[in-house]
Amino acid sequence: MKYNRLKKIKEGDLQELDKIYLEVKPLFVKFAQDKYKNISYAVIEDVFQDTIIDLYNNIKTGALEEIHTSLSSYLIYIGNAKLGAYLQDSKLKIANDAYFAENAVEFDEYDQKIDKAVKFILTKMNDSCKKILNLFYFNKKSLDEIAHLLGYKNGDVVKVQKSRCISSISAKVNKIVLEDEE
Repeated sequence: MKYNRLKKIKEGDLQELDKIYLEVKPLFVKFAQDKYKNISYAVIEDVFQDTIIDLYNNIKTGALEEIHTSLSSYLIYIGNAKLGAYLQDSKLKIANDAYFAENAVEFDEYDQKIDKAVKFILTKMNDSCKKILNLFYFNKKSLDEIAHLLGYKNGDVVKVQKSRCISSISAKVNKIVLEDEE
């Protein structure tokens, strides 16, 4: 019987898939609500929908040709794994959100320090660095185009010069930020 149902779906009988959905959904919802008391009904429904989509895709691609258990057991097993992953992701997100909320002021202060340092350094930077970085990052010019515009030998020379400019800026920013922290 299970094989016939899978075969019907593979042949495009979506009514059979709908029947399976309607048969198994109440069992899955009860299972999920009993096991995962902190997960909302809406999430449980979404996960079941994703599970049905996975079943369909597995049948259509040939990844699932026969089941050695009941369809309800198969779907509950897949859905359970998805709910476990959802719960794990939620816990990680909550932990990350809490960490960033606790440290938001520190991050904001640090970003402001870096912004001030970069702005200060940009005002003190030599004209060739300003021109190269402006053309490359803001005007999206290629290294060869910059070489042509600024009279450098070729794009490789501009690349070396750009690298020196960035290294200089980075070192100066780090120096200013680190001195500020001491």
